[in-house]
Amino acid sequence: MEKTLSPDQFVMVTILVKLGVMASIASLLIRFGAFKRLLYKEELSLKEKLSFALLSGMLLSSGVIVRLLLNYGAADLSLSGTLLVGLLTGPLTGAAVGLMVGAPAAFNGELLALPLGVLYGVSGGIVRELCRKEDIWSFSPLIFLNLYRIGKTAIHDRIFDWQIAIFAVTVGLESLRIFIGSELAPDLVFALSSQNPWVLLAIYISTLAALGIPLKIWNNARLEKKLAEQEVLVIRARLQALSSQINPHFLFNTLNSIASATRTDPEVARHLIRKLSSILRKLLQEQEHFIPLKEELEFIDSYLDIESVRFGPGKLVVEKQLDEATLATYVPSMIIQPLVENAVKHGISTRLEGGRIIIRARRGLGSAVIEIEDNGTGMADPSAAAAAEGPGIGLTNVGERLKVIYGEQCKLELTREPNRGTVARVEIPDIDISYLRAS
Repeated sequence: MEKTLSPDQFVMVTILVKLGVMASIASLLIRFGAFKRLLYKEELSLKEKLSFALLSGMLLSSGVIVRLLLNYGAADLSLSGTLLVGLLTGPLTGAAVGLMVGAPAAFNGELLALPLGVLYGVSGGIVRELCRKEDIWSFSPLIFLNLYRIGKTAIHDRIFDWQIAIFAVTVGLESLRIFIGSELAPDLVFALSSQNPWVLLAIYISTLAALGIPLKIWNNARLEKKLAEQEVLVIRARLQALSSQINPHFLFNTLNSIASATRTDPEVARHLIRKLSSILRKLLQEQEHFIPLKEELEFIDSYLDIESVRFGPGKLVVEKQLDEATLATYVPSMIIQPLVENAVKHGISTRLEGGRIIIRARRGLGSAVIEIEDNGTGMADPSAAAAAEGPGIGLTNVGERLKVIYGEQCKLELTREPNRGTVARVEIPDIDISYLRAS
């Protein structure tokens, strides 16, 4: 014998499927970049509101059409969906979506669907205009479980939790729809109803849940975006702090070079000061954390001009072995200069006859490989350079900046051979750092 569902069982199955449909739509929409951009903005322009209304209205009215054609009530999300749009975008957009959602039903004879749809959207929009926006995002269908906390906050902090208003408006609109659909004019509006109080309670809960589910799904994505933005701000702040450590260090060493030349050769000192002024002007004008390697090398040229004067003619030889394909690679600003400075300070400066520095740049596998080699004395103790530089300066600073930006994908490697020199090697991976490039 064939077993059929009772009316109440059919209603229960319908509301369960309806929640699944709402969750599926919410999860699908959050995958689209255009929708996410609209969702994350606190205030939308008129054009953005129209785009949001068009997209939402098409989806919700499609559900109404499916109900009308297939008698599949679970696809009809007209109340929760329209109210949700009003809560997120305002009364005008809510009203527009209400018209779009109510039109197919009204065309089919459910004449009250049109004014009720407008009422749903406008009600949500009015609540949005009055409440704190975070109360919308934190809305929970199970708000009654937090009534003690809400009441305590209202009494002690005199802050009204607008979740209660959203709850009351949703329940009130569903009550109106059920009353009209079951008692007043059953043929003029669609509504699920039951004489069983438990099934009736389930209908109310499902309407609240159909409103709360997308809010929870979208709010999780929204919070993830906010956390990501905060992480970027923290990284930028750390980069700014680390960059500010490099410039005084470079300035201190250069001023020492100028001071040593002041007594012996004032003309050389004046030349150094002009070079230093040019460098400082560039540093003060620099607003980017990342610059093309070509610009970094031009800055290093200015630095080496100063050091060449200090060493004397022909005593500091600089060779460049550069792959043209690497020159457009974006690198952290002032990341190579400390390596060159380290080669001069710990490698060449200890040699009476001077020395040679080789700057190499070539393409690696998914990275740009940059090497600074000197033919100085080298260091037998690998920790000597770091100790000489001091905490947070020079090589330590470079390593920390690379770790902050690229994580474990990039690190500074030093190869030292006593009496033969040192090679500093950095691989800059080909990853997207556009979110950090602005200062």
